Amino acid sequence: MENNKNINPLETLLSLLAVMGLLCLIMFLFPEKGLQIGSSKVQFPSINKFFVPEMEKDSLSKMEDDLAELFDSTIIVSQIDSAVIQYKLDSLKNFRQSLQLNDKGKSAMHLFFAALDNAKKKKVRIMHYGDSQIEADRITSYLRNELQKKFGGYGTGLFPIIQVAPKMSVNTEYSENWKRYPGFGRKDTTVKHMRYGALMSFCRYSPVPQTDIINDSILLEGWLKIKKPRASYGRTKTYSQLKIFLSNSHSNIRYKIVADGVELVKGTISANTPFQTLKASFIKTPEEITVTFSGNDSPDIYGISLEGNNGIVMDNIPLRGSSGTIFTKQDGTLLGNMYANLSPALILMEFGGNTIPYIKNEKSALDYGRWFKSQINFMKKQNPQAAIIIIGPGDMSTKEGTDFITYPMLENVRDALKDAAISSGCVFWDMYEVMGGKNSMPIWVNSEPSLASSDHIHFSPKGAKKMAEKFNVKLFEMYNEYKEIKVKSHKVEKLESHQSLVDSLQKKSNLKL
Repeated sequence: MENNKNINPLETLLSLLAVMGLLCLIMFLFPEKGLQIGSSKVQFPSINKFFVPEMEKDSLSKMEDDLAELFDSTIIVSQIDSAVIQYKLDSLKNFRQSLQLNDKGKSAMHLFFAALDNAKKKKVRIMHYGDSQIEADRITSYLRNELQKKFGGYGTGLFPIIQVAPKMSVNTEYSENWKRYPGFGRKDTTVKHMRYGALMSFCRYSPVPQTDIINDSILLEGWLKIKKPRASYGRTKTYSQLKIFLSNSHSNIRYKIVADGVELVKGTISANTPFQTLKASFIKTPEEITVTFSGNDSPDIYGISLEGNNGIVMDNIPLRGSSGTIFTKQDGTLLGNMYANLSPALILMEFGGNTIPYIKNEKSALDYGRWFKSQINFMKKQNPQAAIIIIGPGDMSTKEGTDFITYPMLENVRDALKDAAISSGCVFWDMYEVMGGKNSMPIWVNSEPSLASSDHIHFSPKGAKKMAEKFNVKLFEMYNEYKEIKVKSHKVEKLESHQSLVDSLQKKSNLKL
């Protein structure tokens, strides 16, 4: 039987008011910074935050102004500030957004710029290491294209057979039996060594052998197809060289490289080969390249590179989850062989973001900086001819109540990285300041179009491009300064030579008299 009891509106209203009153009491009494219960934190909005609109129309307008202002070279200050203060603020911001370095860093960059001037005759390799912020060729792709347009060069550079996040500049297919073995994070326990190569990972189409005895009655095969990328910059879609970096341990492996149905190269990779590079060249970029391996085992494939015959080659090497403190853990001999083959003129190391949530005090930040400095010194030893630029983390937000705020120790981590870079004779670029500094990430997230994702950590594709544009401007500013110095130096040398000739003629004239 149905219950036909009428609902009393007054009772409903009183019930709602009671619930609201209870909620208001909780908001009033609850600690503003939340309540820590074990490893969890319980938070409750305050009365002010609950009832006062978080962002009024004038605040939205100001946010749009801030975004427009974000990429200008000036800082807006109040009308009562003097011109002197304005000038100092402008100078400070310009410095923090510029490439920061000492004389050693400047000398290293000048060597790199000299290599750029010779790029029409010789390849110039740039290796861009970073965390997930550069995955899918973000940031790198724009820089590569701008450099290749100015100094020549083609292709996408290095990439692994299996990519954690597919690059827009690479279009591959491969047989299902390939597996990726990373040399950082959660390693595969079947790998008993640290020979992972310059990409910090290798790929195989057969399991890692646990003994030196290989079953020679089983024939194994792995294949890879490389097609022209569908969505990429024009110069990335064009290349004239294919390189495959590998080693081989237990048995001979046959290989074959075919381009558009035409066999280009075939041969055998001998057992106990510590490091080898397979190469194939083509006059016209193939629509499809097929690489096939067959034998009783698999080689360890450290990477594949698509390049031109000269100009810029720029590698995108994302290491998801890494704090950048993995390089010294790798096998130095293999890395040395691979870096010697690659011969980078510039290395970008963009790290720090993955460690920020776990840094709780200043000491931890300083320890991270010292640890990272050991990585820099290791990379300098492995690549003595390369300039190194350290790119600090951008702004990252953690949620406090209903607000997203900058992680408390982010600036400490940034400062530790900067000290490590400059004291090692490297260059530092402050991505945090370029974004706008403290609490700038919400502006990027809420912009239209959005420049960062809702996790308040990663850039959106448009934000990544914006950041690449800013870095590119600063790099070319430094290059143009180098060119001006070179021109002035040349003029001085000519003047001194001319004066020396005049002095010599004058001396001869005096002798005749």
